[in-house]
Amino acid sequence: MTQKKRFLMFLKKDGSGVVVEGRNASDEESLKKEAESKGMTCQSLTIESFYPDYRGYRYFDLRNPVTQETFSIDHVLEAWEADKKHHEGHEGTDEWFIH
Repeated sequence: MTQKKRFLMFLKKDGSGVVVEGRNASDEESLKKEAESKGMTCQSLTIESFYPDYRGYRYFDLRNPVTQETFSIDHVLEAWEADKKHHEGHEGTDEWFIH
């Protein structure tokens, strides 16, 4: 049984990272361009490297229509910044976000 290629990518900035799975190579490339334009590093992953090395990171499956509609790199970056401020003790951040 042959499995379809999976389009997994690890997006990272300032010590925080997420795993994103696109629908196809075109999705992966456009996501990579957007992420890199916002200062993130991108690393393509195989499913074999995902389980031992990246399992436990927040995962966004862009093959899911709801996730496609709601996922935003800007939101991820804003959440990381708010979380960083919260952990550094800045006032005014009462919410907990992803790391």
